[in-house]
Amino acid sequence: MFCPACGTKTDSDDRFCQHCGKPLPADTGLSVAGTPPAQDALPQFPPYVEPTATPGPGAGAPPPPPSPDPWSSTISPPTPVAPPVYGTPPAYGAPPAYGAYPTQASTGSGYPTMPGEPLAPFGAPLAGWWQRVGSMLLDGLILAIPLVVLGVIFNQAFGTWHWAVVNGQKEWVRSLQGGARVEMWLAGLAIEGTYFSLLNGRGSGQTPGNHAPRIAVRDVDTGRTIGLGRGVLRWFIRTILYVALILPGLLNDLFPLWDSRRQSIADKVAHSVVIRLN
Repeated sequence: MFCPACGTKTDSDDRFCQHCGKPLPADTGLSVAGTPPAQDALPQFPPYVEPTATPGPGAGAPPPPPSPDPWSSTISPPTPVAPPVYGTPPAYGAPPAYGAYPTQASTGSGYPTMPGEPLAPFGAPLAGWWQRVGSMLLDGLILAIPLVVLGVIFNQAFGTWHWAVVNGQKEWVRSLQGGARVEMWLAGLAIEGTYFSLLNGRGSGQTPGNHAPRIAVRDVDTGRTIGLGRGVLRWFIRTILYVALILPGLLNDLFPLWDSRRQSIADKVAHSVVIRLN
């Protein structure tokens, strides 16, 4: 059996078409052999005709241009801008003058001085305290060499062997005893006295330690060297002050810090000053 509406084959027991849902007639006109109905029994459908566009109002006018695609449009490069003109830089002129270093004026005595510097009565600039301390330390190092050699000679010539405690242990050592020790001490004083008295009293009035800071011992009034006798006196006063419990010797060396002429006690006794040569 076939559906008369859609031509789909159906079972003989079906009352409705399984394909289109149309009711099936009771008498379908099928043959016993189940042959399909004639061709004219099938529904006829009109042939497909392709629809044509119906011209509307304004037919015949050209179609409007397509709208531009913002993503497909090309971006024109930016117009180059000329750099600004800065012109010629201003002239800065000559650098400011900072002035010259203070010149060393002459007092007429041949000694160059700095403004406000304390002077000796004869016009020479006075040596500073640190200059004097530095020269004494240098002279002490120079004198240590002959004094050590003197000690070794005296110990070998006059030393005696004896037991002594060294670093907590009793050892057999050789050293100067009694009079030999005094003799070596006096010999050391003689070397030191000759060194300072001769070099500060005569010639340029300078020891090797005085040469380094360029200071010298001079007479407080005339500016000349003080001579050998006053050189011995100057050294002797300083030595005696140190022997007397050391504190007077320290006072002697500190005295130039507050003295108007920067003199030590030994300088005042010997009538001398220590000056700066340049």
